[in-house]
Amino acid sequence: MSNHTLMLYASLEASKPTSGPAAFAVGAAAALGAHLDVLVPNSDFLMPANWEGRSAEQIEQETAVRRQNTSALAEAIAAQACERGVPVSTLTDWAHAFGLISFVGDRAKLHDLTVTGVDHSIYLSECKVAEHVLFDSGRPVVIVPNSHAAPFACQCVMVAWDHSRTAARALHDSLPFLRLAEEVTLVAVGDEKRFQTSPDPATIKTALAQKGLNARFEQIHLGEASIGQALQGHALQCGADLLVMGAFGHSRLREFILGGATREVLNDPQLPVLMSH
Repeated sequence: MSNHTLMLYASLEASKPTSGPAAFAVGAAAALGAHLDVLVPNSDFLMPANWEGRSAEQIEQETAVRRQNTSALAEAIAAQACERGVPVSTLTDWAHAFGLISFVGDRAKLHDLTVTGVDHSIYLSECKVAEHVLFDSGRPVVIVPNSHAAPFACQCVMVAWDHSRTAARALHDSLPFLRLAEEVTLVAVGDEKRFQTSPDPATIKTALAQKGLNARFEQIHLGEASIGQALQGHALQCGADLLVMGAFGHSRLREFILGGATREVLNDPQLPVLMSH
């Protein structure tokens, strides 16, 4: 039996129990034999009693309905997990003194992996939550398009590889998924001569074979595409179920952290993407 623990962060506005991040998290927990913690936080956005002509009583009623819907969503996701034989727990209340994003990040530190969507339209963007967990929890994050309807699969995994520390970290953090895969492809973008490294593709393939992985090495070129477009486009073209990539950046200035491929993929993931920093 696995001792993996996964956490799902699900927002009331953007999450559905049978698709998107929730379905991925349940499927991943089932495949890994992991425990799943479902976090659907109650977020009561109270307004003044006269806001848009609403009375205090109306706001109180709306808050009660929101709490009921939040609990119902958490229970519906938990029911999906139970049907798959996944041990599951739910959490809707949280410590308001710390702020919701910080609270989610602190919970993520206690899990091997966090799964979330990246919806931008809601009051508290899921993308902001994913960003915080990615850079402050020390744990990998799988971001899943909220519209992702395919059932969980992990037969083909593509790993973005440039011989860097963050790429190596992402590769290691994704090992539970890579061991489920029938095919693992390490993809380097650009001219191989630009990489400052001693291992050649054969050496890398041998090292991964020692971990029980059926891996191969491939190079692609950008052409007119950005790195994020090239990686996701190639992953989709190859039929990858999961893209693995390191998140790059400098820790001092958050606005400069999410440059290039990291920001692009966070803003618009085309498939489930495991990110590690």
